[in-house]
Amino acid sequence: MEKLDTMMLADDLALSQDKILNVEQDFDAEAVYKVIDNLGVLNNPIKDYFDMTEEEYYEAESDHKLTLIKMADKLTDLHDRILTNHVDGYVDKDEINLTYNHENPYEDDLYDPATDYRVIVYSLKVIGAVQSIAAKDLQEVLSKDAVLSVGLAAYALAHNA
Repeated sequence: MEKLDTMMLADDLALSQDKILNVEQDFDAEAVYKVIDNLGVLNNPIKDYFDMTEEEYYEAESDHKLTLIKMADKLTDLHDRILTNHVDGYVDKDEINLTYNHENPYEDDLYDPATDYRVIVYSLKVIGAVQSIAAKDLQEVLSKDAVLSVGLAAYALAHNA
C-alpha cells in the first residue's frame, strides 16, 4: 500500500493545488512527511532534519546536490531545493536514472509557495512512478538531498515561510 500512497498523495495534491495555494484548503504536511519516511532513503525521520544545521547535514548525510553555503543556518532556512524531474533507464537491467534540477522558492528574497508546491508534487509523481515498479532500486538511486528538499518544501508551506 505504501507504493500507492506516494502516487495518491501526489495526485491529491495536484488536484488541490489552487485551493491550497489560495489558502482555501489546509496543506497536510504530515502526509508528505509520512510518505518521505516510508521511502527509507534518509537516515532519520524527516522532522529530525528541521532543527539540523546545514553543516550537520552536510557532514552526516548530504549527497552534495544541494547548495549549502550558510553552514551555521538551519536547514529550514535553506533556499535551494532539488526537484526530481525525470526518470529513465531499464528496470529489468537495474539501470534507473533520475535527473534533478535546482529550484529556489525565495527568488528575490520573496517566498513563492507555488515553487515549493511544484517541488513536492512533481517530485512525488516521479518518485512514486519509480517506487511502484522498483521500490528497492529507488532507495539506491534516489538523492537524499532531493528527498530532504521535498520535506523542506512541505515544512515551508506548512509554516507560511
